[in-house]
Amino acid sequence: MSQSTTSGLPGGDRLGAFEVDTQDGTATVEIIGSPNNPKRVDVHLEDDRRWIWGAQNGVAVLIMQLNAVGSSVDADVPAWMEPIIQRTGLEGIDA
Repeated sequence: MSQSTTSGLPGGDRLGAFEVDTQDGTATVEIIGSPNNPKRVDVHLEDDRRWIWGAQNGVAVLIMQLNAVGSSVDADVPAWMEPIIQRTGLEGIDA
């Protein structure tokens, strides 16, 4: 597992990023916002599926889920997602 930190993404500063192996492949997790107020968590699988989460009251709320071609989809969130969200410092996901 690797970890990197950069800044300057549109819509906020990138607080950090890390990669994690999941049942569906390697995912890159990006945390965007400020140190005291994370605003967004993006989880992007190597096959181009993506979940965009907003942070509200310490919990991740799903804003958008995209399939491999970038189209918005309404599908179940994988079971491996919540532990990854918790690694960002949020309590979990809003079910």
